Formats: sequence, C-alpha cells, structure tokens
Amino acid sequence: MINKRDLTIKLNHVILIEGFQKMSMGKLASAIDVSRATLYSYFENKEEIVQAVVARYLQFISDRPIPNAFTPDTFATVWLNSLLLMGSTTDRFNNDLQHGYPDLAYQLRAAEHDYFQRLLSYVEQAQQEDFIEPTYDPNFALFQANSLTQSIIQQVRSKAITLDLAERYLKDGINFSFAGLLTSTAKEHFDIQTIKPFEAVILSEFRKTYSLIESEP
Repeated sequence: MINKRDLTIKLNHVILIEGFQKMSMGKLASAIDVSRATLYSYFENKEEIVQAVVARYLQFISDRPIPNAFTPDTFATVWLNSLLLMGSTTDRFNNDLQHGYPDLAYQLRAAEHDYFQRLLSYVEQAQQEDFIEPTYDPNFALFQANSLTQSIIQQVRSKAITLDLAERYLKDGINFSFAGLLTSTAKEHFDIQTIKPFEAVILSEFRKTYSLIESEP
C-alpha cells in the first residue's frame, strides 16, 4: 500500500526533471501513476508537495552529519553521502524553488552550504592525517566531484549520452575519486570493495530519477 513517504520520493524524482511551476496536481498524479484523489488524500496542494520534498533533503542532511573529527573508517560513507547530495538537485528544481518558494530555497541553500563547509573542514583534516593527498586544494576536491556529477546529469538531461553510459561514467567517477584522492598510505589500508553497497544505492537513485528523461519525447 502506498504511503506519503513513497509518494514524496516518487514526486521528488518527477519534479527534479520536470520542475513544478508548470505541473498541476493532476499532471503530478499522472506522472507517478496515482489518481488525483489519492494524491489529494496526502497533499492538500502543490505547496505541501514542495515542502515535503525540501523536508526530505533537509532530513537527509540532518541524518548524515559530517563528523567533527576525521577518522579513516568514516571517510567512505562521508564522501559517498556527499556525492549523493551533489546529484540530488537540478537547476530546474532550484530555479522553480527560488521563484515560487524563496524561503524554502533559502533554507535548502543554507543547509547545503553548512554541510559542504563542514565537509571542507573534514577533508582538510584528512589531509593532515595523510589520508587524502595534501597537494590538492580541498576546495578543488569538492569542486571536481561536484562538476563531474553535474556534468553527467546535464549530458543525460540533454540526451547527449544514454542513461546506461551515464551510469558507467558515474561509477567510474566514484572509483576515480577514491583512487585520485587517497594517499599511498591510505590505499594500503582502504578496501575499495567496501564502497560497493553504497555505490549501488547512488546508481539506483540516479536511475530512478533520470530514467524519466528517456520517456520524454
């Protein structure tokens, strides 16, 4: 039986691709294959849907805080969570949010800014502990990861590459980021296989969202 959480996740996937400014409640219901009556039984209007989607992002950040102190055993989870967050919004969604609900847009930006500032400090600590290559500017490490993620998303959005190829690039990008960031000492103790389950989660979320593009005319 469908519940509000499941509906929110499905709606999240749709409005990342389609936005929500031009989507009526009827169109949103059709996009996630439920009746208007079902959608209205959980959400009174579109504003409640947007609030639920933003709350989902904020909850993700709240549930996965960056540790105050770096430890090698937390790195894989922290880094993969950050990659998942980097790919969790689109320009269309952000623009619609800023235009229609500037207060919610501000809350989301503030939470993301705080998260990535903490991540920056975490990376700096990892460099001091000889875990991440100290030759890299920590800002560049984050910039490179975000640029790669967003570039893949844009290529899929424009249908320049297939979803299958995008997944391959994303998987290679994840592995490349670990290979490029870690020092030789860290690599001796880091088992790349430990990231596979979370890597699968990232790829699954990616496909659930961006497979919607393949159905567009």
